[in-house]
Amino acid sequence: MKDIEKIRKIGLILKHSASDDEETRKVAKQIGEYLIARFGSFAVCEEDKNSFNSAQVEALAADEIAGRCDLIVTVGGDGTLLRVSRACAEYGTPVIGINLGRLGFLVEIRPDNFRAQLEEIFSGNYKLEKRVMLEALHMRGDDCLDRFVTCNDVAIRNKDTVRMVELETTVDGAFLNTVWSDGLIIATPTGSTAYALSSGGPLLEPTMEATLLVPICPHTLSNRPLVVDWHKVIEVTLSHKHQSSAVVAIDGQLTRDFLAGDKLTIKPLKRKLKLIQPVSHNYFSTLRTKLKWSEKL
Repeated sequence: MKDIEKIRKIGLILKHSASDDEETRKVAKQIGEYLIARFGSFAVCEEDKNSFNSAQVEALAADEIAGRCDLIVTVGGDGTLLRVSRACAEYGTPVIGINLGRLGFLVEIRPDNFRAQLEEIFSGNYKLEKRVMLEALHMRGDDCLDRFVTCNDVAIRNKDTVRMVELETTVDGAFLNTVWSDGLIIATPTGSTAYALSSGGPLLEPTMEATLLVPICPHTLSNRPLVVDWHKVIEVTLSHKHQSSAVVAIDGQLTRDFLAGDKLTIKPLKRKLKLIQPVSHNYFSTLRTKLKWSEKL
């Protein structure tokens, strides 16, 4: 990664609903004015160009901006950063998040203090966290139907009916178990505070190199969450006996049909997400605050 002090082109990406969200447009305009004063210009996705009235704003295709910028700043919540993270990890582009969401485990810079915190970061005083990500291949027989990159998790669950799915799982080619449950979550440490947490999974420090397997409401009570080494390859196959279709969800944002006999091969992504945090960032403090551990009943 280039020294952040030598960044030349910055991209500003807004949450999807920005065109209908007055607060997002207001904050984005303030951040844009700061970036122009600090760097002279910045880039946005083409669909967000109308939110800025300046010749110093360059419009780029959504699938190009991460590859053509040295740094991405997101305005939204964790969902916005997750959407951007998949492209940024592929190019090795670092990300900074401005938080307009609720929980904000990934994005901690608040709009009311963004100038001071961004100035500190751009002056070289920041923390760089490298987060592991996963690559998932959707196989149907010998055909690879799709390839996904995930920062948080891959979830497999029934699609149209309230019934259990039967999933056969292996780790590095060794049979692990057959899961009878409402579904299965394969999560990164970053994703351990998301869907996996609500399904009873453990919290993992986000910079660990680990993968978490969490069954959703398993039929067998002894089927517990399992943490394995991130470098291992996990395969999950929907049983041929399954009578209804299932669905695969990537970071809760992308979905694909998952039919009986389909297999999901999940392996480590070579590149990691580069997440830039204020120097004051502390993961355990974030947990206490977001999960309200310090509040008295």
